[in-house]
Amino acid sequence: MPYPFSYLGWYLKLHELALYLFLLLSPILIPRFPPLPPPLPTLSPLTPLSIPQLVILYAILFITFVTLRTTLYPPKNVNSSKTKAGSKTIKTSLKKGTFTTRDNIKIQYYIYGDGPLHLLCGNGLGCSPDFAFPIMTSINESSFNSCTLVTWDYRGLFNSKENCENITDPFFSIRDSALDAKELMDHLGWEKCHSYFGYSTGVQVGLELATMYPHLIDRLVLLNGAHGQLLHSLLQPIFRIPLLGDFFHVLLILILRYKRLWKPLRNLVLSISTILRVCVFKPIGYLTARHYEYYCTNYFLDFFNYGIEHSVNYMKYPHMLDCHSSFHLLHTITQKTLIITGMLDMLTPAYHSYEMHSLMPNSTLLCKTLGTHFVLLEYPEEVGGAIVEFVEEGNEKLLQAKTKKAKTSRSRSRSRK
Repeated sequence: MPYPFSYLGWYLKLHELALYLFLLLSPILIPRFPPLPPPLPTLSPLTPLSIPQLVILYAILFITFVTLRTTLYPPKNVNSSKTKAGSKTIKTSLKKGTFTTRDNIKIQYYIYGDGPLHLLCGNGLGCSPDFAFPIMTSINESSFNSCTLVTWDYRGLFNSKENCENITDPFFSIRDSALDAKELMDHLGWEKCHSYFGYSTGVQVGLELATMYPHLIDRLVLLNGAHGQLLHSLLQPIFRIPLLGDFFHVLLILILRYKRLWKPLRNLVLSISTILRVCVFKPIGYLTARHYEYYCTNYFLDFFNYGIEHSVNYMKYPHMLDCHSSFHLLHTITQKTLIITGMLDMLTPAYHSYEMHSLMPNSTLLCKTLGTHFVLLEYPEEVGGAIVEFVEEGNEKLLQAKTKKAKTSRSRSRSRK
């Protein structure tokens, strides 16, 4: 679809979202419309509800919703047997390693699975390797055995902080992260990866890698990400607001300048972490039956638990994400691409995905109207199934070879017995 018409689907989704909001706000809007003449003299026209009446009405609706939600659809427990078994399978197959980059920084990487399909995963900013679990647990066992997923800690974050004190801020750029991914593939001996999976920040890293080394990637899966200039669209889900991106830049500069406030802030966050988990993350996860409690709690704690250096380097990345842009090169990316987003994504608004879809010639777009920045957690079956189908498409020969080897090894073991 040509770029001038790329917003047609965006506007259709926007109207669909507006319909949901209208139905949600109908108790406020409908009584305030001009009342119709009563058909009978005994009937009185509708009067606008007062604020206390609205509060009571929404409290009744909320309690009714919670009751029906928990009765008809019991929440999925993060520690359920299925999730526990899946996580156990992944953790037992987890392998760790390190490699040294061109500027002498030690990067730690993680390998999940041992299949013929090589899947390179660029995680979100501040996301620990645990955030790769939903990718693998959303896939069935046969697909898990067919994939080798590799992810890494971005330079300066988590366990990739060694020797980072000797480099300056410009070397925390998105291009440096893309070069780190290329060196990781060289370290593993991969000639190419069958699919690159990018989430949030990993989308911009994947786009940079695909434009620099197009022969290294066969397919792209871009989940809840942007093509560049992130701060100029952050918290702006409908359209870009002028000067708001410059405000975020100034705010980040002030945060990095007053580092002496970080220690008391760390103590404050750690002291209220239990309150945040019980009063915010747990109810949201309870109502939606998703893993918000586990992942969001760990995300906040990881920001401070890996030391001040990790926190400082974390705050440098939003500047780099805003300075980077692959918009002018999107039309040169010819790999098959699956783009997934949600209309309620406040961090990387959905119009980024529509713009990428309009300019990338071989792209497919999946947009969930009520999806947020965590669309993989909110729609694990649908999104996970779409990813698996997209990744395995065109790689049937490798999968058949894998199954033949597995059958021959089983038959040999049985014959020995």
